[in-house]
This record gives sequence, structure tokens and C-alpha cells, in this order.
Amino acid sequence: MNPAPPPSLPPSVPPSFAPPPSMPPRAGARRVLLALAIALGLALGVVVAIVVARRVTARGGAAAGVVRIVLATHSGTGFFVRGPDASAYVVTANHVVDSGERVLVERTVTGSGGRHWTEAYPEAEVVAFDADADLAVIRLDGVTSDHFTSLRLAAEPVADEAILSYGYPASSLASSSGLVSKPGKVLSLVKFPVVDRRTGEITRSDAVDGLLISAEIEPGFSGGPTVNERGEVVGVNVTKDTVHRAQNGAVSVAALARLLAQVHPRAEVKDPDATEVKALLSKIQAEYLLLPVERRSSAREQDYVSASDLPRLEELIGAVRHLEDNTARDEQTKLSGQATLGVVLARLPGRPLETYTDRSTRKALADCELRARSLREFFGALVPHGGDADALAGAADARCGALAFRPLVWDLTALALRWEGKERAVTVGKVECVDPERHVYRASTRLEGIDHVVDVWLATDGGRLRLKVFDNDGRPAGLSLVQDAPASQFSGSWHRSEPRAAHDFGNGVDADTTTDETLVVSIGTDDAATVTHQLKRRVYFTGRRRPACGGMSLDLGLEQSFSGTLHDGAIVAFRQKPAKSLGADMARCWSLFTYAPDQVAVLKRVGDKLLMYRTDGLAFPEAAEFDR
Repeated sequence: MNPAPPPSLPPSVPPSFAPPPSMPPRAGARRVLLALAIALGLALGVVVAIVVARRVTARGGAAAGVVRIVLATHSGTGFFVRGPDASAYVVTANHVVDSGERVLVERTVTGSGGRHWTEAYPEAEVVAFDADADLAVIRLDGVTSDHFTSLRLAAEPVADEAILSYGYPASSLASSSGLVSKPGKVLSLVKFPVVDRRTGEITRSDAVDGLLISAEIEPGFSGGPTVNERGEVVGVNVTKDTVHRAQNGAVSVAALARLLAQVHPRAEVKDPDATEVKALLSKIQAEYLLLPVERRSSAREQDYVSASDLPRLEELIGAVRHLEDNTARDEQTKLSGQATLGVVLARLPGRPLETYTDRSTRKALADCELRARSLREFFGALVPHGGDADALAGAADARCGALAFRPLVWDLTALALRWEGKERAVTVGKVECVDPERHVYRASTRLEGIDHVVDVWLATDGGRLRLKVFDNDGRPAGLSLVQDAPASQFSGSWHRSEPRAAHDFGNGVDADTTTDETLVVSIGTDDAATVTHQLKRRVYFTGRRRPACGGMSLDLGLEQSFSGTLHDGAIVAFRQKPAKSLGADMARCWSLFTYAPDQVAVLKRVGDKLLMYRTDGLAFPEAAEFDR
């Protein structure tokens, strides 16, 4: 490929961004200019190219078509290709751009006299992706492909042919190394497995056309091209083998060609209609929401939920886990951070954070946090605070946060669609675009069993319609739904029981227990509610050892009274007086009654059940289901 002449700047470039001829900006100033350019581009909706000096060698051939992909938390590499219309298209690795963060495309340009600058294009949109093959296609708005050098695609890769792999090392933003090429050859043509990046599990074997290459690619090369001696792309860098030297991976050009064939010209892209929205919501119910708890962490969120929600989900996980770590009681409410979080969540529609609060999720998180704490203590004794010690602590916290991510995604999806455990008919009315730049839509939807219209939020990611679990104001979508339940749905007596089951009291005392609970709810004309809760537990000793306070069985129990208000479909009630003992053996054997009196209770209807979320004020509330 003959090197293309250095292109001139597009007309939209503000001349004030050009650096002074004799004073190239320092690295810190470069970042400031980049930030300013991005801000102006996003605010004004125009393409911004910024000109910044950088010490790089003059580039021609394939190198002229290689770009850096920059996001808020990381960076990668990409390259220009021809698309279905005159727009500029960039290929990269999907894992570089699937975080939902804004994408910035940078390229280094060589001008007359050997001067170099960087053009930055913040108006970049992912228009197609293949999560299995780890490929994505980006379209730049407001600039055409003839402004750039587009790389040709090889007909097919050939084993043993010589190659060059291009990329921007991850540290090059703070250095002068810039674009790097690594020589090597194609070792073999292979089939890669599909790997779930969030869990590390292989979901399908021998599924993706790939190449094993000898080029020594490194972090930051992801998404860069591997080209043959004619400058044709034979693969896209995706995998760094950390075990074997001179053996790394690239996705074959064959997989890339299939993805590019799915990219539609800009003029043919249309807003989704009611039929497409209904199909997505039906798919989410059937394939995702019906999954049992133990399989929900294996479902890939990008198959159902918009990537634009992922950064906010990460923030929410951080806030939730911070509150969970707070066990100090508030002076006014007498509730810890854990309990307060649970009470707030309990008021939401349906079964809030059903997956996140499930015992299997809680155990996995607790085990991870215990390991992370042990690592922090071990390395903290060896390494002073700051630097490596903080990095290790941050990595451990990130691993534990990842365990919480998918349970929370499922729970917020259920909240957005008022999920109650079974599929229901969906009728979609008006679908309107509320944010053309981000391709966000609101669909007026009727869900079977709900007597009012529900606003469902959606977005297109890479040309595919996905559900948004946050509305356009950044709130969980379910919070905007109308919640109403008349007093008659709560008033009356409710009951639950637990069948006889083994219980270990410790110290070699073995026993079986049965539990019966009753709730009596009364609501006045002003929605003031009183709740009486009785819990009776029968203990049957099955071993030779028995406590000194009783005989072969014990009759234990308590009664607690709460008062509160019915508001927005839920009753939040606080205990008004100390719990009263029930049962003939409670006075002398109270230490064997392991139920701690509750400080607050939240009651709400889900289907034909009454759910009671209860806490002693210190722990996260537990849920109990009652029947009439």
C-alpha cells in the first residue's frame, strides 16, 4: 500500500487549538487540550480535531491507518476500514469499547517539515459488535472516509506468512513511544473459544476464527491490526498470552469481514418500532428473567441491557457495598447503613435485589471479601501504604465488585419491568426518541396485571435494541412507576409456617424445630397502619444432650407491635414497644430462642403474597412471605 499524503485538517477545527510553532505542549498540557476538545465537541455537537505535537517517527503504509481508542478508564488501538457509505469507520476489539463509556478516536498526523500532531474525534459511535469474536465497528460523525487511510482486508490469512502487529502500548499516553509495530509470523490458523470476560468461563469451544501469532503484542494493542507484507489486514489483536512467549492471538479477518457485512449505511438506520420493542421485552422475560438464581450470573448483560448503563451500574454497586459495610447505628433511626439500605430497597416494586440478596450471592461475596481482607493484611505488612499496596487492595475490591455486578443487573432489569416471577403479555404503544444523540427511546407499554401504562426505557447499542435499567434522569427505571395498593390488600390476618427441620444449637445439642408466624394488619382512614407480629417456635430435642432449662420439647415465642403508614404501595412500620414473650418455656429458656426482635418492618404485596422485610436495625433485612 502506498502511503497516503498527510491529510489537511477538517474545516471544523478551531485554529486556536494549533500549538505554537516553537513550543510543543508538555504531556500534562496535552491532556488538558484533549479534555477541552472533548468537552467542546460534546457540548456543541461538532467534530473536533485537536493539534498537539508529539515526538513520533513519520508513518506511512498500514501505520497511517492505525488510531488510538481512548476511554475514561483505559485505552486500546483501532484502524480505519471502508464501510457501506462515505462515513469514516474504525475497527477495534469489543472489550475496548463495551464499558459504556464515551469513545474518543485519536490519530497521529505528520505534516510538512516533519511536524506531528494528534487529531481527536469525540463524536464516535459503536454501530456494530460481535461479543463472541470480540470485535466492534465505530463510525465517526461529521467526517468522511476520504480524510483517512483505510486499510485493505486480506482475502484470508496464510500460515507462516510474515506479519506486523500494530498497537499503542497502554503506557504510551504518558510517554513518547506512540504507535509501535511488532514483527512476527502467523503460527497457525485456529478456532478460539468464546470466553465470558466477566467470569472468565468458556461458554463455547472452537467458535471463533483466529490466528496464533508470534508478534509480541502487549497491553494496549487490543483492537490493533495485524497485517501481512502487502499491508493487508489478516487479523485483529485481542489476546496476550501471559504464559507462553511469542504466542499471542488475533481474530481472523474472516470474522471481521462477516461483522462488516452487517453494518448498515447511516441513511438506512431507523428508530425501533413497537414490534421490535415487544420482541425484546418478550425475549428478556423468556430467556433472562425466568432464569433460576444460580444461573443469573452466567447470563451476559450485553445481550439484554444497554452498555450505556454500565458505568452507572458500577457506581451503584460501589454505593451499595459502601452502605453494606456500615454497621454503625444512626442516632435518630437506630438503623445501621446495612439496615437503612435494605429498608429503602424493600419499598421498591416487586422483590428488590432478589438475586443480590440471595444466600448464594451473599456467600460468594463474603468469601471474596474475606480473601481480599487477608491479602490486604498480608501485603500491608510487607509494603507501605500507597503505591503497590493500594493497587493490590483496589484489585481485590474490584474482583469482589465483579461478583455483585450481574446479580444487580438482573435485579434492576426485574425492577424496570415490574417482574413478579412469571411471563406476562406485553402491549407496546407509542415509541418516541428522547435523546437522538445517544439513541435513547421511551416506549409506552402495558404489562398484563398492571392497570396503568409503564414507561420502558431503551437504547440501541451497535445497532441492536437493548433495555435501559436507568431512565433519562439517571434513576433506576422502576422508581418512576406508579405504585399503589389499597388498604384492603393489606388489612387482615396473614400466616406462614416452616415445617419441622433439624437445627443445631451447638454444644452437642441436636433438635428439630417448627415455626409458625402470624401478622395482623389494621389500616385507618388516614393510612395509619398498626401491625402485630407473633412468632411461635416449637423445639424437639432429638439427641441425648438437652439444655438444663427444659424437657424433651420447648414452647418458645414472641409478640411485637409496629406502627407506620401505608404510602406508595408499602407499609414502613417501626417497633413501638419492647417485644413480649410468648410460650410456656420462654421465661426460663429464652437463650434458646435465636430470633432477635425487629426494629423496623416493611410490608408490601407481590402477587397474592404479603412480603415482610424485617431487621433488628443492624443486619440487612430478611424477607418472609405470608399467605392469607
